[in-house]
Parts: sequence; C-alpha cells; structure tokens
Amino acid sequence: MNRLTITGIIFMIIGIILLINDIIDPIITSFTHIFLMGSSEGKDIIFFLLMGSMLILSPYIRNGKDKNFYLLITIILAISTYLIIIIAEFLIRIKIGMNPYTTFVTFNPAATTSITHSHIPKASLSSLTNIIAPTHIHTASSLREYTPPFLLPWLLIISPLIYVLGLLSLGDRRNFHKVILIFAITTTMIGMIDGGLFSTPAMVGLSGMLGMRALKVPFSPKNLINPSIIIASLIILRIIIGLMLSTPEYYEVTLLQPKENINLESFKVLSSERLDDKMIIRLSPDYNEIKLINELTTTLNGKCKGFFITWNFYSFFR
Repeated sequence: MNRLTITGIIFMIIGIILLINDIIDPIITSFTHIFLMGSSEGKDIIFFLLMGSMLILSPYIRNGKDKNFYLLITIILAISTYLIIIIAEFLIRIKIGMNPYTTFVTFNPAATTSITHSHIPKASLSSLTNIIAPTHIHTASSLREYTPPFLLPWLLIISPLIYVLGLLSLGDRRNFHKVILIFAITTTMIGMIDGGLFSTPAMVGLSGMLGMRALKVPFSPKNLINPSIIIASLIILRIIIGLMLSTPEYYEVTLLQPKENINLESFKVLSSERLDDKMIIRLSPDYNEIKLINELTTTLNGKCKGFFITWNFYSFFR
C-alpha cells in the first residue's frame, strides 16, 4: 500500500466514526470548518468518506491520456448542477408567489434555504439519507415537500457520474496533484449537496478543479490567471447580489398558513396584514439578519407552516 491508500483508509475510519458517534466531531469540525463552513456534521462525514474512498482508489487510475478531458466534463456537470439548484430555488418561490430574493424557513426540523445558500439538494435527498443518517445529522427534511421533483433524480445520476469522472481525471498525475484534485472534487460535491454555487465548499472545489485543469508543465503563475478570474467573478457576483437585492429599509416576513395566536411583542413590528393564507409582517431593519432569523424560527415554530424573510446584507456591518 502506498501513502495515498493509507491516508484514504484513515479518512474512511474517521468518516465511519463520525457516522456512528459524534464524540470526535468538535475536534474534526474545528479543522473542516475552514473550508466547509457551517456546523453540519453531515458535511464532515461526506468529506472523509468521499475523499477517503477516492484516495484508496486513486493508485489504480493510471491512464493519463484523457485526464484533462474527464476533468473538463466533471467541471461542466458540477456547474450545471449548481445552476439547476438556483433554478429550483426560483421555482419554489414562483410556485408560492414569493419574492425570489428571500430566505425560506421551515420547521421540524428547522431548516433554511436561499439562492445564496441552498439546502434544497440536501432536503431532496433526505428521503434516502434519513434511512442511514443518525438522528443528530441534519438533513433539512422539512424542506422536502417544496423541492421540485426533478432535483432528486438529477442528483442521483450526476453525483456518481462526477465521482467516477473525477477518478478518471486523476490519470497519471503526481500524488500531490492527485490529493489536491481529490480534495477539490470532494468539496465540489459537498457544495452540490449543501450550499450551492455561492457556498464555501463550492468555491474551494471549483478553484481546485479549474486550477488543476489550467496547470501546465513546467508550472507558470500565468496558468492560474483564468481560474482566478472565474472564482473572483463568482465572489464579486455574490457580493453584488447581496448589496443590490437587499431590502435595507425593513425586513418583510411572510408567514405561510399562520395561526391566530401569534405574538410578536418582543419584535419591533412596523406593520402587519393578513392576505389569504399568508400574513405579511414588516420589522425594523435594526436587527442582524442571522440573529433575527434564529429568533423568528424559535418564536414562530408551531405558529405557522414556514416563513420567508427578505435579505438585509447591510445588517452584517452593524
């Protein structure tokens, strides 16, 4: 066994331990948080199992003739999946008649999703992952009823395909380059399941794959100019979306199927009105967006089926 195989076995063992018990999760998360972001233990499990299995199989992939072609197809399929996830987020809001530029929150378990950080793929897979995932793994299952029906079969077909093509793209690369590429493919697949195009795993993964695709021998820094431009453009686009599509004047919160006994006295309510099976509330913009979502999730649990809330990117600078 070479070093890649041994490392892969260690990664697989860590992944299995995380799946069975969360005893080492605080230690692992403090490391993986850097490139996976968020507190989802499921990301850690997927990371170690995927990367571990690819490291174990990597020594058996030796044909390097078409390695960059396979990598190109892998990149195209990954980006296509990210775009389909964004389309799914739009379709959910169009069906309910909501502003596309909102965060959607559901209950039991509490789950959030938006164009900028989507949990819809994870929710669509929850019917399967709930069978094997321990109860402490968050699968966003409360969002499942809202997911477009095409998303689950797409993910079930594309995910294994990206895995296989990713393996083939390793070819006869140096071991160090194989590790970088396996890391990139793994984080890309995690972004496809949890977060979407603008998530940290997606950015990290795409950076690695694009960088390896552009790498030439002998190495020149010029090889990384185009990949850097692409990733920088995505980061800038994410910032522009946050700045241009926010509603800094107030938070508009739309409750779905609200009950009668909703008490929001602890919040700074500017206005409130009922419209068919919805309740539209405007709140003061003085809140930090994430803290407000958490407080509303606690307060409204059991009082409505779910709610949408507009973005306020500027609240993070307070």
